[in-house]
Amino acid sequence: MPVVTTARRRFLAQLGALGAAAALPARALAAAPPIAPRVPDRRLEALLAALAAARPGLPVAPAGPGDEPGWRALRRHFLMPAGDAFFNAGTLGASPRVVLDAVLAHQLHVERDLAEWDYDPAHEQLYAGYYPERELRARIGRLVNADADEIALTGNATTGMNLVANGLDLGVGDEVVLAAGSHVGSRSGWELRDKRCGVYLRVVAPPERPADPDALVALFERATSPRTRVWAIEHLTSATGVRYPVEALCRRARERGILTVVDGAQTAGHLVVDVRAMGCDAFFTSPHKWLLAPPGTGFLFVRRDVQPRLWTTIASQHWDDQQDGGFRLMQQGTASRSVLEGLSAALDFHFALGSPLVEARAIALADRLRAGLAAVPGVAITSPTHPAMRTGTTLWQVAGLSGRELQDRLWMLARVRVRSQGAAVRQCCHVFNLADEVDRTVEAARRVSLGTRQQK
Repeated sequence: MPVVTTARRRFLAQLGALGAAAALPARALAAAPPIAPRVPDRRLEALLAALAAARPGLPVAPAGPGDEPGWRALRRHFLMPAGDAFFNAGTLGASPRVVLDAVLAHQLHVERDLAEWDYDPAHEQLYAGYYPERELRARIGRLVNADADEIALTGNATTGMNLVANGLDLGVGDEVVLAAGSHVGSRSGWELRDKRCGVYLRVVAPPERPADPDALVALFERATSPRTRVWAIEHLTSATGVRYPVEALCRRARERGILTVVDGAQTAGHLVVDVRAMGCDAFFTSPHKWLLAPPGTGFLFVRRDVQPRLWTTIASQHWDDQQDGGFRLMQQGTASRSVLEGLSAALDFHFALGSPLVEARAIALADRLRAGLAAVPGVAITSPTHPAMRTGTTLWQVAGLSGRELQDRLWMLARVRVRSQGAAVRQCCHVFNLADEVDRTVEAARRVSLGTRQQK
């Protein structure tokens, strides 16, 4: 879609005004008040100029996961104060300046130039929700190794999950296998189908800290019957930090003619994701987490040959467009183009580093954390440590404390922000974290554990 600059739009609008004026009677023209010239808002123009002057642009990729000076330079792309250690990308990632600037600059552009918008489909559109967004979808495809027409833009992972769960033709007695304790954004659509349509949920109960990924495959296989139609799999669990062997699960499911729907809310932007190599039929995620995009963004991948099996459950103009299966699933009404600009900038930021380096850095920091915590008396790591199940996420606890108590003490002692998960805390290491922040966590854990033991 061609983009028309503000100056060009103003020129076209002036031509249109002249043409309309030529058709009016002379008396009407004489009586019409003159069009006031556009007066720039100096404060707004100053803000836009200040944003442009302070914009850091895209990062220079550090030389490797251990290049601490390079990662310290990268940290300057984020607004968090130097003394705050934020380890909760699993809930909401910290967006870099390039993302914030993209959202804000576009929103200011919309509010300033709204009256010039002429609704011409060949010109720039100031909102989203009705347009294919092929370029953005192609770039998301690059992230996960998919084609543009296999990608649908959504608002978050929950939307993607519901589009699949409610779109598949499943009837009474058809079965869906999923794990107990799955995130609400991963399971609720299936529960709805169970209650409304009689789709039966077979819930497997994985151990909190599985010792072997093969054991997780065996759980799904034992729960499968001739009526099983779907395996709903969390790639990485939010509450326990379990990394499922999705490639093996998808391969076994396909051998049985079972669809696989993967919740990637905790992995896109964190681990290298390749939906072709994974072999899944659908994959959904929330880029506002590890991909560091603004809230209100999401995407859903549906393999092309599976798309005809999926009904559109939120319908608008192109709900039955069979030529572009991803676009058909995007018919959700008016949306913010500003947050899509932010998502595009987040992709730029991620691509400047590369998925392999992002994953390596997250796991290197988490390994440093796990090694440090393992040496602290009274501390237990509750997430898996099997080499094939390692990620940038670690769950750990201190004997005698609830997760909430530990979360709050870490913040008060060391300004380390983690998130409580039951008896444990979840600590997500990402590219904006530094090695000394990890070391600060370990020292704070030592102090907390010592104080708790001395109180007994």
